[in-house]
Formats: sequence, structure tokens, C-alpha cells
Amino acid sequence: MKKLFFVLTILYGTCVIGQSEVKPNQEVVPPIAVTIAFQKEFSGKVPTWSMDYEGEDLDHVRYLAKFSTGSSVGLAVYDNNGVLKAYELAIPQKELPKAALSYIKSNYPNQDIKEAARLIDGNNVITYEVGIIKNGKFLDVVFDKKGNFIEVTEKN
Repeated sequence: MKKLFFVLTILYGTCVIGQSEVKPNQEVVPPIAVTIAFQKEFSGKVPTWSMDYEGEDLDHVRYLAKFSTGSSVGLAVYDNNGVLKAYELAIPQKELPKAALSYIKSNYPNQDIKEAARLIDGNNVITYEVGIIKNGKFLDVVFDKKGNFIEVTEKN
């Protein structure tokens, strides 16, 4: 009976440990390389760290640092080695390129802009994302640096 109890305890413990994975957007402590890279890039900022996975098989970890930039909120995305993959900054609508605003006005005439952001990827390519709600769905309308339309993606 003692052996059976011991074996069941071990099996139960193994199952519990297997269920304790880190979930997306849960507060985490990133590797030191990521922390150092963030402090070099955004000295003096205090981030809230989370982590998620990307890639075809969701096998690439990335660390997300959300932080205040004074009047706005920034989000920096790093890979496991501390390489900055993207930086997103919430911006006021008036900072969007005029061509992007014109596109939104003509293609989404009755929709209000809910959010706007400037994104800079790891290759220093600037894009703009404009968030609108159409037919109950949140859409990100993406533009290049000059305000030319690129794509629309639906977000959850």
C-alpha cells in the first residue's frame, strides 16, 4: 500500500509540474541579455515584461517590454538573445501621415480611429497601424512610412 501511494504521489507531482508552463503576457523575468539590451536602448524606463511565442510552430520565444514614454506607451519586442525585433509607440491621430488619414476617411467613412501606432522593425522600417472597429470586428489598417496602404488585419 505504501508503494502504491508513493507511485501515485510521484505521478501526480509529475502531472502538476507539466501543467505549470508560462502563459503569453504573463509577467516574466527575461534573460540578462534581453534586460541589458533594453536598458541600453531605453535607459531609465521601467518595463513590465511578458513573453510569447512566434514562428510557424510557435517555437521561437520573444520578450515584450511595455513601458511608459511620458505621454504615451511603448512596446519593445526582443528575441531570446536580446536583439530588438520591433518597437511600437502609441501616437496621437494627428501624427499619422496625411495619405493614411485620407485613406481611412475614404475607405472607412463612418469609423472612428480607436488607436494609432508607429512601428519600427529590426531593420528600421517604419510602418503605421491604425485601429478601427467595423461590423463589430477590430481591424488594424497598416500603412508604410509615407502613408501608402499595405494591408488590413483582423485582431481578436
